[in-house]
Amino acid sequence: MQQQQEWEKIKEIFTAALDQPVAERERFLAEACGTNELLRGEVESLLAAHEEPQNLLEQNAIDLATQLQTNGRKYEGKRIGQYRILRELGRGGMGVVLLAVRADEQYEKQVAIKLVKQGFDSDFIVSRFLSERQILANLNHPNIARLLDGGATEDGSPYLVMDYVEGVPVDEHCDKHKLSTSDRLRLFGAICSAVAYAHRNLVVHRDIKPGNILVTEDGTPKLLDFGIAKLLDSTATTPSERTATIARIMTPQYASPEQVRGIAITTASDIYSLGVLLYKLLTGHHPYQFKTLLPAEIEKVICEKEPERPSTAVTRVEVSTDADGMTTGTVTPLSVGEARGEQPEGLRRRLKGDLDNIVLMAMRKEPERRYSSVEQLSEDIRRHVGWLPVVATNDTFKYRARKFVARNRVAVVAASFIVLAIVSGLVVSLWQAQNARRQRDVARQEKLKAERINGFLQRMLSFSNQSISSISPVAQKKDVSVNEMLDQIAPQIETELADQPEVRAQLLRTVGTAYASLGQYDPAEKNLRAALETQTCVNGEDNAEAAATMAELGVLLLREIKYEESQRLLQKAVNFYQKQQQNNGPDQSPAKLALAMDYLSAVAQLQGDPKTSLSLMKQALQISRNANLQGAERGVLALNTSDLGAVLFLQGNVEEAEPYLLAAVPEFRKISNPPRWELGTTLVFLGVIATNKNRLDDAEKYLLESEQILRRTLGEKNRYLAAAIMQQGNVLLLRNDLAGAKKKAEESLAMIQAVSPDDKTTWVRPIIALGDIAVKAGQARAGEDYFRQTLAILEQKSSKNWVLIAPVKIKLSQLLLAQKRLPEAENIALQAHEEVRQNLGEQNPLLKTTAKNLIEIYEKQGKHDLAQKLK
Repeated sequence: MQQQQEWEKIKEIFTAALDQPVAERERFLAEACGTNELLRGEVESLLAAHEEPQNLLEQNAIDLATQLQTNGRKYEGKRIGQYRILRELGRGGMGVVLLAVRADEQYEKQVAIKLVKQGFDSDFIVSRFLSERQILANLNHPNIARLLDGGATEDGSPYLVMDYVEGVPVDEHCDKHKLSTSDRLRLFGAICSAVAYAHRNLVVHRDIKPGNILVTEDGTPKLLDFGIAKLLDSTATTPSERTATIARIMTPQYASPEQVRGIAITTASDIYSLGVLLYKLLTGHHPYQFKTLLPAEIEKVICEKEPERPSTAVTRVEVSTDADGMTTGTVTPLSVGEARGEQPEGLRRRLKGDLDNIVLMAMRKEPERRYSSVEQLSEDIRRHVGWLPVVATNDTFKYRARKFVARNRVAVVAASFIVLAIVSGLVVSLWQAQNARRQRDVARQEKLKAERINGFLQRMLSFSNQSISSISPVAQKKDVSVNEMLDQIAPQIETELADQPEVRAQLLRTVGTAYASLGQYDPAEKNLRAALETQTCVNGEDNAEAAATMAELGVLLLREIKYEESQRLLQKAVNFYQKQQQNNGPDQSPAKLALAMDYLSAVAQLQGDPKTSLSLMKQALQISRNANLQGAERGVLALNTSDLGAVLFLQGNVEEAEPYLLAAVPEFRKISNPPRWELGTTLVFLGVIATNKNRLDDAEKYLLESEQILRRTLGEKNRYLAAAIMQQGNVLLLRNDLAGAKKKAEESLAMIQAVSPDDKTTWVRPIIALGDIAVKAGQARAGEDYFRQTLAILEQKSSKNWVLIAPVKIKLSQLLLAQKRLPEAENIALQAHEEVRQNLGEQNPLLKTTAKNLIEIYEKQGKHDLAQKLK
């Protein structure tokens, strides 16, 4: 209460100060604030923010030209972090946006750097970016431009690195190409898909507007700045600083009532902004007009004034003027209609009714009265396009009947010709009305379920705001991590939703997958198990929700090395999706089937069943190829292609593996930029193959890029990064840099031991590398110790990795041969040959290698008859 009173006082003085001549403000503030220096400082910070030009049009033309020319020279050619600046792209209230490329020339891809102006807390932004980068990195969606990197310049200015998107704002694109209302709705649907995807991953945009949605030349919308507003928000310690910050990271025309009031922001805020965006796309007008950009004026208009209905807005004439009162543009009913290929009256009728109601429901003042989720908003638009009843209206009988007639015009007209047709039409009408009621009931049930789910998601997303609002201004600098947020919310799901099992299960799965994405496997497993138990109790195992949870839990258990249970759950998920596919069921999904098969293949490989692994992997790739997957699902095709190459490689079929791995690389690059972590692992395999073929320059290129990708996506310590570093050591070994090779191998071993302290099988590759280095350095005894240590680890497992055991035995037998310990060398070489023949088959390429090794040892001992039998 006291903070609110202080803020009201600040607003009062700030508003009054704006009415004073600039020369008189100093005196006015001295009288109004008296000796309260804190109060005066807060008012002055608001005045300073207000005086900043918010866009290029507010600046004097001569000053602007001079400024742009000077700033262009200021940044061009300079470096920020790992990036070299090419030119300035633009500037605004938050800072300057620059076009750049990687300074180390590892990538030719251009990026956009947002250099944040002084006044934002650099340390806070950087620390928050580091704590939440995994959540932001997980936003792999074809319509989202990703946040790539962040840091601070030498002078302490924070910067954020994003995908560079070459396109135009969505409203300009629509008008330039004269898109019809239907085409605009389809484009808006793609935007909704991206926002909904982010919400499912616990990210709110907070600044949805045309300038943050660029449409590329091929018509693909790309949402910019996801996560940036949150990184910049909460850096203030006082009400006025917070408001000044909010003013710079939101756009008043698209801001929700809760944003302009500075209260908790949730998914409902994005839904409001989407409603305003749809209003603009459909009508060519903004729903609100501001006389000034004073905070009090903005708050009054957005929070108290009801917007004009879109069908009415298209009939008005709107004249735009600049600061000097000169006309800069005029929007008329005719110009709006022409931009949509319709006459003004036709457009008005097109918007009247459903579209009016949809837009205004999304823009309701109270968050709880808006659509409960972006999916619900998008679904209402789809229902409108399909002449079905929508949520955003009172579905009276007259309304349902009108929809029925619109969907069945031919039948209704024909029914008017004869009495029999009239009776038939009446029967059909009654049936349709009953069906409409069922549709309404289903829609209401889904709405209720979505509202309950969204209520929890909103608490998850607003928890940090709520938790810091009651503590001291100094403590408000504290960031609340995603982990803490999940820890706070997860226990409430079980208690508050005890009587709503389906809602509870869906939220438990959401929380479980969120924990898993953060590498928190224990709470992830707990929540996914609880979700699956609830789903199977309510609807059994044979349903889409349970299958999805089984697949997710199966993958998690695979990462936890719990192979048997992982195999059981993944097999059940595969069985469900296969049955749906065979029966053309409503829940069929080739992408989900191929993905579940992919992971099931990995389990089989790790359990020592290479034939089943290869068979499953080939089936998975065939399914994803035949399905012609598009959008985000295209990533499954890339993954299947790469993983088939990996399985072939791990089974010793290197020549067959390489084409699949090479084919996967451009697929990964198409679906995500910056690349996903899976591209990093693909490049590691290609680096190993290039190393084995003595293409060392190619190997270094693959391995350097893989290291950069894996560090960025999975953090500074992970098993895949350890593999990339180890392989870099192998390249150095071939270049005779023994010291460098040993350093890489030791770094890899330390990393993998820290990541997987209980799974010693993951340690063996860097141990083998250390053995190779010791042998090349003339340290035979040390080399033998490393190789025997490796075999001891591999052979204690019930399921043996013969593809790895055989090469180690070959290395050991060659070392023993060099020491003239011939019987020992023969014994080890013979073991390797027989194990490959019996377990991998006569056709496995590795059998030729073990035979060649054994032949050499036989001939060294004069056993030419035995050698001849193997030739």
